[in-house]
Amino acid sequence: MKHIPQRMCIACRKMNPQNELIRIVKDKETGKISMDTEKKLFGRGAYICKNPDCMRLAQKKRGLERHYKCRVPQEIYEEADRLI
Repeated sequence: MKHIPQRMCIACRKMNPQNELIRIVKDKETGKISMDTEKKLFGRGAYICKNPDCMRLAQKKRGLERHYKCRVPQEIYEEADRLI
């Protein structure tokens, strides 16, 4: 049986299997924040549940901004919302 890593949602703070979450990455060199649908990009990753409530909560609590310590474009939240 293969081990599935657990990751914490930045909105609801619940641990879930990594493959059930959306990964958002900040590139270390460029500082660009983007969606990582393949979960293979390098950089610091943040995870959000595939749940509209968690997406709204992350936006309201400014979860990505706190995680990355920088301003996150509104388009990132909109793109993640479309993936749900």
